Amino acid sequence: MTLFLTIAVIVLAAAVAFLFLMNLALAREIGRVQVRLGPLGARMMDNGPKVEEVGPSFRGLSDHLGRATSVGGHREKPQLLMFTGPKCSTCKSLLPGIKALAKAERKHLDVVMISDGTPEEHAAFLAGAGIGDEFAYVDARDVGIAYQVGTTPYGVILDEHGKIRGKGLCNQMAHVESLLNALETGTPSLQHLHEQAKARTAHDHEHDHAHAHGHELVTR
Repeated sequence: MTLFLTIAVIVLAAAVAFLFLMNLALAREIGRVQVRLGPLGARMMDNGPKVEEVGPSFRGLSDHLGRATSVGGHREKPQLLMFTGPKCSTCKSLLPGIKALAKAERKHLDVVMISDGTPEEHAAFLAGAGIGDEFAYVDARDVGIAYQVGTTPYGVILDEHGKIRGKGLCNQMAHVESLLNALETGTPSLQHLHEQAKARTAHDHEHDHAHAHGHELVTR
């Protein structure tokens, strides 16, 4: 009996060690894939105004400090619209990063956090958020409807003329920063890069096929 238990313990220990090594190998491969892919940008949804279109504009809004706030339209600086909800836990986790971003880019970017909820929900959110004058927090359901935002947190970047340069889900600050990259580079998202790459590949194949066909006709 003792021998049987000893053998069983050894087999179990070997199995656990094997599983541990397999998990390490899997984690390493996942890390390699992430390095090859690079940081993923905000994932764009198909709803609402399209990239390169002028987004809906709004005037006469009031933020959490009572300041007059506007969305879209012609302005001195680009504008980052962050659509959130007072009960959105992911939105709350982004707050420190959004604050830091708004402070660092104050001279070059206007940040507006657009929310939808009851007065009580907004009051509870603001009580724990510690938002100062870094950016404007507005209760503006109509803005979310106009941009057809169906889930939060969602970001839209507008240039000085109110044109949409990028948009997408923003579950982490890397996604938010990808919208700023979209503004600077003119590439709205990784999805657009993939689509452009596919289009170029398809065009190259068509060109090669046409060239080969033309060469065949000449030979004949």
